[in-house]
Amino acid sequence: MLQALVKELALRNVNVAPHKDKKQQWVDGDHIVILTEWDTPYGRSLGKAFESAAKIALPEDASSVAPRIQQYVYLHGIDGRLPGDPKESPRSDSQKDQAAPGAVMTEATEGLNQSDFLRRLALRLKDQNAILRREGKEIRGVGLLGSDVFDKLMILRALRPEFPNAIFFTDNFDAHFDRREDWDDTHNLVIASPFGSTLPGKWQSRIAPFRDNYQTATYVATLFATDKMKENDVKNVTLAPRIFEISRKGAYEFDKRYPAVEDIPSDDLEKYWFRDWLASDWVRYKLAIGSFALLLIVGWIGLSLVDQRLPGGGSSRERLKRVCSSTAFWLTCGVPVIVTGVAWLSQQGTADEPLAFFSGISIWPSEMLRLIALLLAVHFMIRASVDLGANEREVTRRFFPGSPPSEKWHWRNPRLGLRRWQKEHPDWGGADTPFSAKDAWFAYLVRNQFWPRFIRIGTLFVIYFCFSVAVSTLFPHPVTPARGPIAFTADTAVLYPTVIAMMILTFYVVDAIRLNSNFIRIFTYGVTTWEPGISLGRERIPPLEEKELSRYRDIFFVAQRTEVVAPLIWYPLIVLTVMFLARSSFFDNWTWPLSLILIFTLNAMWAIGSAVFLRRAAEQLREAAISNLQLRRVLSFKEPEKQRTFDELIAEIRRLKKGAFAPLTEQPFVRAIVYPSGGLGLLAVGQRLLDIF
Repeated sequence: MLQALVKELALRNVNVAPHKDKKQQWVDGDHIVILTEWDTPYGRSLGKAFESAAKIALPEDASSVAPRIQQYVYLHGIDGRLPGDPKESPRSDSQKDQAAPGAVMTEATEGLNQSDFLRRLALRLKDQNAILRREGKEIRGVGLLGSDVFDKLMILRALRPEFPNAIFFTDNFDAHFDRREDWDDTHNLVIASPFGSTLPGKWQSRIAPFRDNYQTATYVATLFATDKMKENDVKNVTLAPRIFEISRKGAYEFDKRYPAVEDIPSDDLEKYWFRDWLASDWVRYKLAIGSFALLLIVGWIGLSLVDQRLPGGGSSRERLKRVCSSTAFWLTCGVPVIVTGVAWLSQQGTADEPLAFFSGISIWPSEMLRLIALLLAVHFMIRASVDLGANEREVTRRFFPGSPPSEKWHWRNPRLGLRRWQKEHPDWGGADTPFSAKDAWFAYLVRNQFWPRFIRIGTLFVIYFCFSVAVSTLFPHPVTPARGPIAFTADTAVLYPTVIAMMILTFYVVDAIRLNSNFIRIFTYGVTTWEPGISLGRERIPPLEEKELSRYRDIFFVAQRTEVVAPLIWYPLIVLTVMFLARSSFFDNWTWPLSLILIFTLNAMWAIGSAVFLRRAAEQLREAAISNLQLRRVLSFKEPEKQRTFDELIAEIRRLKKGAFAPLTEQPFVRAIVYPSGGLGLLAVGQRLLDIF
C-alpha cells in the first residue's frame, strides 16, 4: 500500500524517491513530511516503512542519494478523550465537534488534550518551509499515516492552510473523508487503501456501501469463512491497493478494474466514458450534422443583419466578413471544438487525470478555459485590427478627403513611426501653436502602420517577458495539480501560448490607446487648422468662422476616432478574467503564488491605466475646447446670434458621451454587468475618483 502511495505521488510530480533531474543526474527526493501515531508499534513503523518503499526501485548507481522524509509522531486521540469518559461527552462526539467546519479547538498546555501540539507543529513546519523556499525548494507532500480518522481531520485543519501547494495523502479509506461538511479540509486528499466502500459485482449486490475499509475487509473475511467467496476471488479483490482522491462529489477511485472477477468488464467504463460515448451509436456523425446546422443558423442570422454604416446595408461579402469577425461566431465555432478536443485528449493513453467538470479534481476544465482565452485573444487582435482600419478609412473620408499619407514604413528606416511626436514635430508642442489637422492625422497614421506597431509591441513584450521570468524565479514555482505525464504536458503546451497571446493582446491595446492619448494631447496644446467645407452633421458655419469652429471639430474628430479605440480596454480584461477563472479552485487544487498575483495585477493595471490616461487626455481636450469657446463667446458680446451658437456648442460638448468622452458608467459592457448586480453606485463613485485624480 505504501508503495502504491509512492507511485501515486510520482504521477503527481512529487518524487518521494531519488530521481534524475533534467541533466540526467541523480538527486535526492522531494521534501516529504510524515505524521504517524507514537503509541503503537504499527504507527511507529509506518514512517520507516514509507521510506523503505521509496528505496525499493532505487538502482545501484543512486546510492549517494536518498529520500528526504521527515517523520513526526503524535499520541493517538489528539483531543485527549478516552473510551471510559462519561456518556454525555464521549470521545467520538468531542472529536466530531472539534473536527467540524469552523470549530475552534480548545487548547491547553496540560492534561491529555494535545490540540496545542498541532499549532506548534504547524508553526515549526512553516518556518522550515520558509528556509527551504530560500533554496528554491519546499515541502511537497504531507502524509497522515494513522488509524484515527478524527485525528487526521484535526491535523488537516491545522496544516492545510500553511501548505496550500503540498499534496496531502493518507492510508485507509473512511467515508468521513468525503463528507461535504469537511470538504474545505479534505479536498484533493489522496488515499491509498486495501479496500474501498464497496466490492465488485455480485459480492456487494444489494448491500449499501460500507463506512470504511475495515468494514469492507470484515465482510470479505466473512464471505471467505462461509465459503461464499473462493480463494482466487479474494486474491483478485485484494490484488492491488485502491487509490482515491476526495472530490466534491465524494471519493473518486482512479482505477476500478478487478481482473478475472465475474460480472465485471475488463475495461473501466467510467475512466473512458467520453471516448466510449464519442465512438458509439453514430455520435460523431450526429455531432457533425448538429455543428453544420448551427453554423448555417449563425450565418443566416448574420447575413440577414444590415450595417447602417455601409451603403445598402453592405453586400453579402461584407456581411459575411462581419459575421466571421464577430465574437459570437468565434465562440460558437470554437468552444465546442475546444471542449470536444480536450475531452478526447484527456482520455487517450493511460488517462491518469480524470475528466470531471465539477468535482474539483481535474485540470481539464481549466485547460478548456485557457484555450478559450487563447481563442479570444487571437480573435480580439484580429477584430481590433479590422475595426481600427475601418474607422481610419471612415475618419479619413469624412474629415480629410484626399490622398492617404505618403510616407510608408520600410525596413531600411525602422525608426519610422517609432520617433516621438516631440522630436518629429517640435513646432507642434508649443502652446497655441497652429498646425494642420490633416498633417497631424497623417503623422498618426504613419505611426499606426503594422510594422512600427509590431516593433513597439515586440519590444514591450521582450521587456515584460524578462520581467515575468525574473519575478517567477524569485518565488516558488506555481504547482500544477495534475496527474500523469499527459496532463502535465498538455498544461504546459496550453499555458505558454495562452500567456504569450494575452501579453501580446495587452500590449496591442496599450499601444493603440497610448498612441491615441498622445495624439489627443497634441490637439489639446496646439491650435488645429481645418480644411473648409467639413460637415459634422449640423451646419454652423454661419454666423461662425472656420477658426471659431476649430475646437468644436477637434472634439468630434477625437470622439469619432476613439469610438473604436476606447472599447479596446475590455479585450485584455476579458481574457484576463477567463485566465483567472481557469485557475479557480472550483476545478482543481489550484493555488495563487505571489508571483502570479503580481503578474496578473500588473497586466490588469497596465491596461486600465492606459484607459485612464486616454480618458484624462480626452477630458483635458474637452476643458480646453470649452474654455476656448467661452472666451470667443465673451469676445462676441456685440453679436447675440453668435453667442447663442456658442452656447449651443458648449452645451453639446458638455453632453458628449462618445468614445473617450464616455465615462465608465456609460460603457455598454459595464452596464450589462453592474445593473443586475446593483453595483452602479459604486462604479459611479470610482469614476468620480478617476475624474478627480
